Amino acid sequence: MAEVSRTDAAERNLRQPTDAPNVREFAREPRHESPELPESASLAGNAALNRSAEVVGRGVGTAVAGVRRLPQQFGKLRSRIHLVPRRDAAAAVSEIRDSAVEAALDWRDAAEETAAELKARAETYTREAAERTNRTLEDLQREAAWRVDGLRRGVRAWLATARQWRAEQPLRTIAGCAAIAFVAGIALRVWRSGHE
Repeated sequence: MAEVSRTDAAERNLRQPTDAPNVREFAREPRHESPELPESASLAGNAALNRSAEVVGRGVGTAVAGVRRLPQQFGKLRSRIHLVPRRDAAAAVSEIRDSAVEAALDWRDAAEETAAELKARAETYTREAAERTNRTLEDLQREAAWRVDGLRRGVRAWLATARQWRAEQPLRTIAGCAAIAFVAGIALRVWRSGHE
């Protein structure tokens, strides 16, 4: 059985891009028939060598196709390049200065807008904080008034009870006052000795 020649394998393994007409022409060029080697002299039985040869062949074919496409790619690049005409140096400096002045004015306007925004936010925050503080103070005043009123009622009730006791049981009232005065005196003496 005759083996496939090297040129047939390279042509079969060469993958050509469809958009390159020059490569197609290269693939259609007439092949030079090389003499086939006898089966014993061939390295076709070595699979690793065949794979390496196929990879090298594909790489060479791709490189050749890429080199043939270079003029076309340069033409495409030339069509994309836009040349900027040279201008007078004074006009360029004037344009740069004008753009710098315009940028500075834009920055100043942006800074003024930001400052105005921050000022409005600060005023809003201050107003809200003052309102919250006023509400809290009003709540505290109401609560304090309610507690003071409750204490007044409690003291009045206690005084009324004390007056009633004084009228009904004068000896117990005097004994109670004496006991309270005695305990208060001991407490003051202990406190005073602890601070000396």
